Amino acid sequence: MGEDYPSETFRVLKKNEEREFGEYRTQRLVLAAWDKFETGELH
Repeated sequence: MGEDYPSETFRVLKKNEEREFGEYRTQRLVLAAWDKFETGELH
């Protein structure tokens, strides 16, 4: 596998969100939901 091998699962999503929103929005939202799940705020 060379340098151009797509090792990121959602690299196109990440690239598009970084361009559109200036951040990898899905990552932030998923991690925030996970934190709420762990503390019992999300069922």
